[in-house]
Amino acid sequence: NDVAATTSSSSASFADVVARNLYVRGERVDLRLYATTARDVSGDFDDDALHAPVFARRDLRLAVDGVDATTLDFASNAEVTHAISQNVTVMLHAVLTRVRSRRGRAFGAANATDALRASVALTTHRRVKKRRAARHLLARSRGDDDGGGAATSANEDGDAKDVVEDDEAWVTYFKPNMTLSIVDDFNAYRAATIPDVLSQRMRFADDARSAYYPTVYFNEFWLLESYLRRIGDGEGGEDDLKLKFDVAPLHMVKWQMQETTTRTWQQQRDFGVSGVNDADQMKKMFLEGNPVLLAVTAVVSLLHTLFDILAFKNDVSFWKSNKSMEGLSARSVSLNAVMQLIILLYLLDNDTSWMILFSSFTGTVIEFWKVTKAMDVSVERGGILGFLPRVRIAPKASALKSETAKHDADAMRFLSYALYPMCAAYALYDLYHNEHRGWWSWIISSLVGSIYVFGFISMTPQLYINYKLKSVAAMPWKQMSYKFLNTIIDDLFAFVIKMPTLHRLSVFRDDVIFIAFLYQRRIYRVDSTRVNEFGYSGDVAAAAAKDDDTNDDETKKDR
Repeated sequence: NDVAATTSSSSASFADVVARNLYVRGERVDLRLYATTARDVSGDFDDDALHAPVFARRDLRLAVDGVDATTLDFASNAEVTHAISQNVTVMLHAVLTRVRSRRGRAFGAANATDALRASVALTTHRRVKKRRAARHLLARSRGDDDGGGAATSANEDGDAKDVVEDDEAWVTYFKPNMTLSIVDDFNAYRAATIPDVLSQRMRFADDARSAYYPTVYFNEFWLLESYLRRIGDGEGGEDDLKLKFDVAPLHMVKWQMQETTTRTWQQQRDFGVSGVNDADQMKKMFLEGNPVLLAVTAVVSLLHTLFDILAFKNDVSFWKSNKSMEGLSARSVSLNAVMQLIILLYLLDNDTSWMILFSSFTGTVIEFWKVTKAMDVSVERGGILGFLPRVRIAPKASALKSETAKHDADAMRFLSYALYPMCAAYALYDLYHNEHRGWWSWIISSLVGSIYVFGFISMTPQLYINYKLKSVAAMPWKQMSYKFLNTIIDDLFAFVIKMPTLHRLSVFRDDVIFIAFLYQRRIYRVDSTRVNEFGYSGDVAAAAAKDDDTNDDETKKDR
């Protein structure tokens, strides 16, 4: 009972504790900045002979005054350059101390109890992925092979890039920008009700949270991965070890938004649904984009997601309830599934936005599921090498003798006369003129290039069937309408979202296909008097439905 009473009383007293800031807004402080390999600030930092500050500023008003961007050059700092040469992390420490006297005073003690301290790693290390050097695969036969080594190739956006050929290695990167943020928060809090997003950053005077210090930290929210400067790559030159440092007060609301956003992105990375580049792309849009464009992009992104979901939903609903392939091209469905798989492999091999990858993966799964609905798919055990399963894909028996199957076969035959030679010519052109990391890379890039350049031809069988039947009634128009709306949105996004150039061009290629289908829908009007292959017409069906409704009404009256 005594233990329970003690626990309840301590909990009650903790709930009644009010945490107040130990500093006052606008209080005079001195700032010192150190660059060293030490992990924290100790007593010997007060000795300038041992640790001379790389930057100092007196009489700053806390959370009121800022410091304009100042360039600090560490190229002449022996401790920093030696640490970088040994792959040792360099730390940046900021110390804020109260002003003790007005005249002839020295800086306050760096390790004083009431000193405000913040630390951040000034250098970071990244593991370079192992990649084979890009080269001309026919270089040996052409006699212009230089004997190996790392090659410089052009990426999909036309920018030159170095391709690493050695084994994986740790590379040191330098952070070129750093902001010391002082949160403008001098409120009083109930100790038991402080939000986690705040308490994790706040520094309390005791375990009871009776008082807290101002929140001071190095703000890396707007420091993108692409801004990091690789040490020793020769690109930065004299700017390799130059740091732009500034001090800025940070409003409490903005601080909470940044902390919440950072935690959300970190959770998404932990679950594997996004990467570091996805968050950086979003930040880059805010940093470099026009505010009006950002607002339009946000709205368009929501519409794109909505139309994607509706298109997938209607596509699945159509093929799930479809009982006949009359008027539909089964070969186009199979060809589209293979093309979608190749495109997905190509996007995975390139630095592509997560949103594009997710949409492509979902589309690939649906396309292969549609193959099982449009064709007879069976799995035979022991078909390959006696133990590997073999998949058989054949047209449905009910569709073999139909008029649609005949037109579908004719269209694919005519298509092969143009498609195969063009694909072969493109593959040879790509092999002779472009660089590749290997034969597999050439095969994938050639197939994807053929798909992106000539992929619109794969839809010609359906166009041909519509032309021969003079009808578009069998097509899934709901799904195609949403796809068409998404294509218009993709046109707007083509130069905003990061994607390979060939994928960007394919967006405009799809416009041609949908315009052709819309033209066919206009010229092949619905004819309610035309008799279909089953001997029924639209007028007869409407009359029968009207008779059924009349009989139902009479039955209700009789009752």
